[in-house]
Amino acid sequence: MRAIAGGLFLFALILGIQGRERHSARASIAPRRPPRALIADDADHDGLPDALEAALATRFAPIVILDAHEANRPASIGWLLARIGRTDPGTSGFPAWLRPGSPDPRDWVTYVHVYPRTDGFINVQYWFFYPYNDGPLFFDHDADWEHITVEVDPSGEPRGVAFAQHGNNHPGVFRAWPIARKVGEHPVVLSARGTHASYPDQSSLNWFEHVSACTAVAGCADPIWRTWDAGGLVNVGERGAQLEAGGFRQALAYAGRWGGAGEFLRSRPAPRGPLHQRGFVIDGFN
Repeated sequence: MRAIAGGLFLFALILGIQGRERHSARASIAPRRPPRALIADDADHDGLPDALEAALATRFAPIVILDAHEANRPASIGWLLARIGRTDPGTSGFPAWLRPGSPDPRDWVTYVHVYPRTDGFINVQYWFFYPYNDGPLFFDHDADWEHITVEVDPSGEPRGVAFAQHGNNHPGVFRAWPIARKVGEHPVVLSARGTHASYPDQSSLNWFEHVSACTAVAGCADPIWRTWDAGGLVNVGERGAQLEAGGFRQALAYAGRWGGAGEFLRSRPAPRGPLHQRGFVIDGFN
């Protein structure tokens, strides 16, 4: 019965993902070749000045609202490695006592990837790390990397936000900038309880998800993660030209799974790090 229930859940999940609003906003700009690395101020060799990447990352850094009953909170690469006693996340399972993450927001680091697209836009990605994904049925696993993507047009103006959710993470459910919930220029992200999928609002939820009931940041009693504050922002650079990534370049370069391989009908294999996920480079520069 557990296997049948799991199959039905997976089928419903696929239908839900297919029925979501897909990312469709694109400017009518003629494609061009990926840019060449700059002579100076371009340590990740992607054709964007590092100072510009830092400015965009701070300008659009999101506000993440955690569910009031979230038991598995965020953390950082350094927090994890200090507790498992390795220099990379390895493929063995994490101890259960790591699953709650850190209670201290100063440990909640957001990893940023800023890159140019061939249509002239710039994508600013924000990756969130949670030590554990507590999903329904057998969808739990060690490590959980989630992300959102802010689209910036060639003039430097934001055009929208894509919210990654389970299989729809390439880049995710799109909201045009005028209708995206935000505080100033900081998009608001609702992190789903347990799975940490990113949602723009309560109305877009998958049927099995729960998020904060707050409709505004002001006055919300649930945990608020202001990513530019808390543990701060760390630019990871590009796959072929990583930055120091807060001193954890080796861990981010690690191509294996972050945690255990999962158990049949009990849990799933842990994911790989952001540099090795398909959502990391989604349009243009590679």
